[in-house]
Amino acid sequence: MICKNCAQHFSGNYCSNCGQKSNIKKIDYNYLIHELPSSIFQINRGFLFTILKLATRPGYSIREFLDGKRKNYFKPVPFLILTSTIYIFFNYLIANDTFMDDFIAGIKLSELNNNNSLKWFSDNKTYIVLAIIPLFSVASYLAFLKAKYNYVEHLVLNFYTTGQQMLIYLMFSFISMRDSSLTLIPLALGMLFNIWTYAQFFSSKAILKRIILIAFTYLIFSAIVMVGLFVLVSLLK
Repeated sequence: MICKNCAQHFSGNYCSNCGQKSNIKKIDYNYLIHELPSSIFQINRGFLFTILKLATRPGYSIREFLDGKRKNYFKPVPFLILTSTIYIFFNYLIANDTFMDDFIAGIKLSELNNNNSLKWFSDNKTYIVLAIIPLFSVASYLAFLKAKYNYVEHLVLNFYTTGQQMLIYLMFSFISMRDSSLTLIPLALGMLFNIWTYAQFFSSKAILKRIILIAFTYLIFSAIVMVGLFVLVSLLK
């Protein structure tokens, strides 16, 4: 058989050249259930390799991972957890609000802040932003339905994308600390990175169609969030 990671011909359970397992399955719910526990508690090699790949060819690299070239990549869930933790901890050390704190703080929620559960959400804004990844994955899955990637594969795409975005936000922590007027710059760069990643990941489609579908993804996501907020406000009245 041929190794999906290095294209070496081999026989047996592991590639004789790179050591990757021969039994590489499609990423689905079973993959998530089996890989998540070991991924969180085991630091695998490849963190810097993954950062470099995502910085230079993000969409292509994520697609390679989904297609089976996984040996050198840091796994998606621990990658997101680690980059998010680094970002949050670093801003905590320099006593700096994260850009997400500043951005969400601008939304008028005074009427809702009297509710204890919503006060918790207000105090944990960064984690709430991470929690919306499954919702954005629903939007990308629906927008790119004909691309035939399943929902969990869209989760992986957005885990890696958001993890790399955390490093972009980290680079701007010192800048935003000195000048709060620059708060929206990392947000804009993060969105551009997301668009760039999607443009590469779905490169088989015509460029105009990719642009339309990416815009459609954000439109669906906005609709999901608005409906969710409407339901939440209605329940709290």
